[in-house]
Amino acid sequence: MRPALASLPDEQRLSIQDRLARTGRAQVIDLLSGDYAAHLSARAADASFNTVTRKGDGHIDLPAAWLASLEPMQKQALGERVQASATDGFQYLYDNHPIYDLDQAGQADAVWSDLVAFLNGEVFLGLMRDLTGEPRIAMADAQLTRFRPAHFLNQHDDSADGKQRYFAYVLGLSPGWRIDWGGLLAFHGDDGNVAEAFTPRFNTLSLLKVPTPHSVTQVALSAGSERLSVTGWLRGR
Repeated sequence: MRPALASLPDEQRLSIQDRLARTGRAQVIDLLSGDYAAHLSARAADASFNTVTRKGDGHIDLPAAWLASLEPMQKQALGERVQASATDGFQYLYDNHPIYDLDQAGQADAVWSDLVAFLNGEVFLGLMRDLTGEPRIAMADAQLTRFRPAHFLNQHDDSADGKQRYFAYVLGLSPGWRIDWGGLLAFHGDDGNVAEAFTPRFNTLSLLKVPTPHSVTQVALSAGSERLSVTGWLRGR
C-alpha cells in the first residue's frame, strides 16, 4: 500500500502553525489516510523488536532471543535494576525496531522502507517545514517503538551535539488508547508541574521543538494494548 497523507484543512493548518510558534508543540490529527494508517498499525503489531535501555552512561540493546532465554527471576532482577536506576538519572525501557537504520543497511521490510522514503520525501518534509516554520528541515530519521506495561522514558530534551535536530515527532499507531493507560507524552514546566500532556492518539502526529524537557509516562499494568508509534526527529543534514 502506497503511503498517503490525509487532507489538512486550512483552518487546522493555521491553528497548528500558530500553536507551534507559541508553544513549540502541537498535534496533527489524522495525518495519514485512514487505510494507510490501519495498514501501518497492523504491520507494526507483527514487527520484531529488541528491548532498549541504559546501563551506566550508555545505551544498550537487549535482543529478544536473549531476553526470552532468561529465567523469570533473572527478568525480574533486570527490571528492578532498570527501575531503580531511573530514580535519579536518565533512563528508559521500551522496545525498538530501527526502521531507518535497517533501511539504510538495505535490510528493512518493504513496508518500512516505503515509510522511510515517504518521511524523507518532499510531500511530508514540505508539510513539516510549512507547519513548523523551520526551513532547515531536510530529513527525518525513524524508529518503530513499542511501550508495554511498565515501560517508560523519563525526562530528557532530545538535544544531541551534531545531530541538527529541530523537531521531534511521534506518530501514534495504537487505536483506542486511553489516558489512564499511561504512555503520555508529558511536557515538563519550569514550576515543577506538567505543563501539558499529549495522548498517543491513533494516526496523530505529535510535534515538539528541540530542546523541550519532556518524558513518556510509564505504561500502566492495566493497559489494554501496547503503545505502538513511529518516532524520530526532523533534522538538517
